[in-house]
Amino acid sequence: MIYLDNAATTQMSESALDALMYASKECYGNPSSLHFSGRQASKLIQESREIIAKCIGAEPEEIYFTSGGTESDNWAIEQALNQKCERIITSSIEHHAVLNAVEKMHHAGLKTEYLPVTDGCLVNVNDFEATMNSQKSFVSIMFQNNETGVVQPIKKLSDILHSYNTSSIFHTDAVQAIGHIQIDVKQLGIDMLSGSAHKFNGPKGVGFLFVRKDCTISPLIVGGGQEYGLRSGTENVAGIYAMARALEENVKQIKANSAYIKKLETQLLEGLEKNNIKYWINADNDARATGIISVSIKNIDGEGLLNMLDMHGICVSIGSACNSKSKEPSYVLKAMGLSEDRIDSAIRVSIGRYNTERDINILIENICKLYNVTLRTL
Repeated sequence: MIYLDNAATTQMSESALDALMYASKECYGNPSSLHFSGRQASKLIQESREIIAKCIGAEPEEIYFTSGGTESDNWAIEQALNQKCERIITSSIEHHAVLNAVEKMHHAGLKTEYLPVTDGCLVNVNDFEATMNSQKSFVSIMFQNNETGVVQPIKKLSDILHSYNTSSIFHTDAVQAIGHIQIDVKQLGIDMLSGSAHKFNGPKGVGFLFVRKDCTISPLIVGGGQEYGLRSGTENVAGIYAMARALEENVKQIKANSAYIKKLETQLLEGLEKNNIKYWINADNDARATGIISVSIKNIDGEGLLNMLDMHGICVSIGSACNSKSKEPSYVLKAMGLSEDRIDSAIRVSIGRYNTERDINILIENICKLYNVTLRTL
């Protein structure tokens, strides 16, 4: 199998697997228990909190563990209502974990506004500022889009928001970016940030929410009072520790991983050009981070290409994995204003640290086969 769908999920790293096994075998006590085994598990959670905080420029007490990105997004967005914000602003290309949570706030009576994006998948800074006023606002803009790889101007947006009202809250869904792009929450002016382990070579079912310490939040889940009384439920110690070690490793290797993935990405695009395959990258290429390529190939049906590649053991996608079972065209590419033909011919190739030059050569070879067959039938 050749796995080129790393934006959907990633292979667990050896360091994450080792951490998962260590915590499962040696630190399996309940962290709330007062005995040695409980204290050992509690210590591992605190160590994990410190590791993750350091990776994003936060303080340990600003990290809250969750079941993943969806829970983190929902918990953050609930605060728009709990903290008596007067409106919530988001973009039209957010993950459904954000879009559906915002819709829930709308039904609860909160005013909601959706920002358009350019044909390059960027939120326009001037359009954003045009929506600003002195109202206390909650803004949720994703750090990096999971279909196109485009990175939003987070610092500019957060600076604008806080210049109009310092009590306004800026949240970013950084699930796709964490561990692949250097992030410092303080430098970027982020109030809340969502992360998920399985996107940076950690296990599934565990994530975290960063909350700036002078930003108060209310619980989403109540019960035994874990996570400083704000997120109840016995902690997933092994998952949390594996997540911390996976993130630590990826952050240390960000530059090396990015350079290696960029090399493979260049190999792919040059391979398509060398074989005279007409394609378009669906993104502002200057704003797109290395690793995720939404590419439309002329006269090729994206879903058909995906199925053909799948039959040859090559895994790519035609959009977000969380929405892949829908027969509707990509809402992200539609929001960018792309033509129907370009949307229908799009596939997403997302390259990870475990991919090889051989993987890319086999992908190019199979795309060429279908492309040439299609040309002969036109």
